[in-house]
Amino acid sequence: MADISEDNKKIRVSRSLFLTLISGAFALGIFIGAGTLGLFTPMQPDKGEGAAAAREGEFKFIRTAPIVKGPDGRALHKELKPFRYKVTALVDEKLKKGEATTISVYFRDLVNGNRFGIKENDKFSPKSLLKLPLMIAYFKWAETNPLVLRKTLTFTVADPQTEPRHIKPVTELQPGKHYAVNDLIYRMIAYDDTDAYSLLYANLPAGRLDKIFKDLNVEYDPHKEKEEDSLSLSAFAAFYRILFNASYLSEEMSEKALRYLSKSMFRDGMASGVPPNIEIACKHGERTLHVATDDGDDDLYQLHEFGIIYHPSRPFLVGVMVRGNDFDTMMKVVRDITRLIYEEVDQQS
Repeated sequence: MADISEDNKKIRVSRSLFLTLISGAFALGIFIGAGTLGLFTPMQPDKGEGAAAAREGEFKFIRTAPIVKGPDGRALHKELKPFRYKVTALVDEKLKKGEATTISVYFRDLVNGNRFGIKENDKFSPKSLLKLPLMIAYFKWAETNPLVLRKTLTFTVADPQTEPRHIKPVTELQPGKHYAVNDLIYRMIAYDDTDAYSLLYANLPAGRLDKIFKDLNVEYDPHKEKEEDSLSLSAFAAFYRILFNASYLSEEMSEKALRYLSKSMFRDGMASGVPPNIEIACKHGERTLHVATDDGDDDLYQLHEFGIIYHPSRPFLVGVMVRGNDFDTMMKVVRDITRLIYEEVDQQS
């Protein structure tokens, strides 16, 4: 009996040792697996301020499905009845009342591609709107080198403002602080931060911004400080069209760019002309020019805004450029023109 008891004891010890080894191996496997997962986890979506990336396969701002066309090649979608005359009448009314000295308008139906313009080829000073092609240049670069957006840049000193700004960024960069490129792009677009633009511009490799204008066939030299008007609404439309159609950047980068544009803090122009539940991806710009008059020097303001308005069934592109002497009144002009266009599209849709 003693031998049997001793054998049972040995069996129990061996079984315990076996179970211990199995548990240890299992735990080690989990540890190694977790470490391997940590090593090979793909880069997370950008965590820049306000940049909640769309889940994989979900796109909110770009066109993801092709337009269905009939045998004649025309889109199988009800075309808008012409309403340019209504916009022209409103523009003439604004000019007659002295609310502006010049008004240009560009409209494009992003479903059918139908468009019209009112002095859309008149040149204006793009100024802040140049932040859009700079963003596109960085996102194009990031498609082949994703780490570009994680690179940090150090802000040293604020860019001296030679012109008064009516629309100021809600936050400013702090000297001596490091910022990720992705965060700087967001600030540049959403906050219209000129210091973020200057820092990004200075750190973009030579030739990348020029290539954007060349590839899109937009005649403009971004490196020259131009006082004169040099870009038209019809030319600037190319930047929005390639983003909406994801025809230049990837779908992910096009979506990201339009999402940043939708976060614009400027809400007193186009955004105030559409219902609050309607998404709008837009960029504004302003310019103050000193002109000589019989009574001495005078300030002439420019306000321009361009964006995609996401009507539920018919997204469309609108650009408005206004020159005048009162900035608040000019913002109202942009708002009223946008409201008229939205209401017309909505009634017909």
